[in-house]
Amino acid sequence: MTMTLAAAFTLNWPGDALFGAGRCDGLGELLAARGQTSALIVTDPGLKQAGVLGRIEAALDRAGVSHAAYAEVSPNPTTANVTAARQAWQAGRYDALIALGGGSSIDTAKGALAEILTGTDSFASFGKDVDTSDVPVPPFYALPTTSGTGSESSLGAVLKSPERKFVIRGRLLQPATVVMDPELTLSLPPAMTAATGFDAFCHAIGAYANNQVNPIADELALASMRYAIDFLERAVTDGSDLEARAGVMMSSYLGGFCIGQKGVDGIHGLCTPIESLHAAVHGHVLGTILPHMLRFNMETLGARYATAARRLGLTASADDATACKAMFDAAMRLQALTSCPESIAAYKLDAEAIPRLTDMALLSQATHRNGRPLDAAAITKLYEAMI
Repeated sequence: MTMTLAAAFTLNWPGDALFGAGRCDGLGELLAARGQTSALIVTDPGLKQAGVLGRIEAALDRAGVSHAAYAEVSPNPTTANVTAARQAWQAGRYDALIALGGGSSIDTAKGALAEILTGTDSFASFGKDVDTSDVPVPPFYALPTTSGTGSESSLGAVLKSPERKFVIRGRLLQPATVVMDPELTLSLPPAMTAATGFDAFCHAIGAYANNQVNPIADELALASMRYAIDFLERAVTDGSDLEARAGVMMSSYLGGFCIGQKGVDGIHGLCTPIESLHAAVHGHVLGTILPHMLRFNMETLGARYATAARRLGLTASADDATACKAMFDAAMRLQALTSCPESIAAYKLDAEAIPRLTDMALLSQATHRNGRPLDAAAITKLYEAMI
């Protein structure tokens, strides 16, 4: 083993994590034990209709915790969703904020929390103002019902304004308590299981291979990849496989933690512009980009990916090219589960869109954290290969 002292690093560890089947049923007792008597739940219409919201409300009722719900979160959460959730919070007398759902609901709750802490809905100011706020931070709980976005353990949220998608970040936006109950993911359809689980893998491999230094996050990124490789296909094939659901949930949590410490890389950096111009499943867009970015990165970062392949048990070969192929093939097996398009034409984009896509990609922090430097020419070439 070698240890680099080339750069210092900071670790922002998440708060409490409660993991296990059935843990969501004890949520009310947890809040009551902490002296919290009233909660606002941020969720989406699908979870309300499916009865998942009702299960959480029943858990709160049993403990005498009053509650209300903002259940209008969109699949791609908007600034309007955020402001409506914040207004719902301010209209009541709540002492706990609960995000129930996938990344959309958790990110909406994070956006509402940012508005509460800053006293503004000017999203441009959130990056510098959230963590310097002197407003008391409401106890923030996350109950993920998908496994992939990692929002339950990350510092950031992805939101959509009328103009574009963008990211807000803040240490105070990280949920203080995460309840990871794989039973909440049992009803997730195979296609969404694949897309969200693949997102978790992309978080992990992107954090691992980018240009930031954090050896602890790197170890957890490898663990996240291992969980995805071992369990995602099983969860897609048999949604009732609770062990597989738990494994993919762990991949998501660890991946989210890693991006909170290191960020991601060009896979996500080139993804957001496409999603800004066309509504698409996030995991599908990642799948379209992944093979091109991996080939590009492996040209100069082969040793890094080869080490990952060996650590993950994908190969015993000492030859970096052979090990890189093993890593690439493992990634592509997960990508295949998503049935993603090969071309950006599926997102109604063509060569004329590439200059705009490139300009938008250059605005992304993820692009500049790519392990191999990305300039406008390289990004343009990558997008051209996706036509």
